[in-house]
Amino acid sequence: MIKENRVGKYLLYAFGEIILVVIGILIALQLNIYYETLNQNEVEQQALYNLKVDFDFNKKELDKSIERLNGIKKGCLTILHQTGNKYQATFDIDSLLQFAPSVPQYYPQNGFLMDLINSGKLGIIKNVNLRNRLSSWLPNLETLKNREDLSTEYDGDLIRYIIKNGSWLNSDQKSSGDDLTELKSIQSGFKVDNNALLQHVEFENMIENQVVFQSQLLEKQEQCLVLAKEIIALLKTEMEG
Repeated sequence: MIKENRVGKYLLYAFGEIILVVIGILIALQLNIYYETLNQNEVEQQALYNLKVDFDFNKKELDKSIERLNGIKKGCLTILHQTGNKYQATFDIDSLLQFAPSVPQYYPQNGFLMDLINSGKLGIIKNVNLRNRLSSWLPNLETLKNREDLSTEYDGDLIRYIIKNGSWLNSDQKSSGDDLTELKSIQSGFKVDNNALLQHVEFENMIENQVVFQSQLLEKQEQCLVLAKEIIALLKTEMEG
């Protein structure tokens, strides 16, 4: 081609070949990016689904725990309305007594979230707002657990006080729990009236402290519930989008 003075045609041909090679490389890269993005989207959707399963469970368990704790707190407040000179002879403390030192334990389901965090794969969640809320879930649970532990520790003080000054068997007679069926048929061998506890200021103070601890625990549970609802709403939005 050079001898025939066709250098221009040769360069044009070579340039065309280069352009074709570059176009081929770009197409291959675009296809690779497309399939990689498609795969990442599938992985993210599966992660969103698994997280939603866990957080639907977490919300359900929180709802039950909050309902139970509200019932316990209500019982303690009822007791406080009957202490000292407020006592009415028709009141019976036995049906409420055994639930006063009772803290419902919350056991969330966080296996998949823990896997994402520990493997450094939380970044597959593209929604930054959702990612931030997921990251704050475990610290919030830790705060809740600390409050549970404090409440449980104080429960022990009230339990020991009732062991010393009252009768659990008398309270068992009025229990609605199936786990105490065998004890319901056993009468106490001592003449102990649990209503007498209502005349002791120490008992009143302990029940008042129970209400304080229960209120603080409820606050933490409700904060976690709000966060769980936000996470579920964001998960649904991402899954539907």
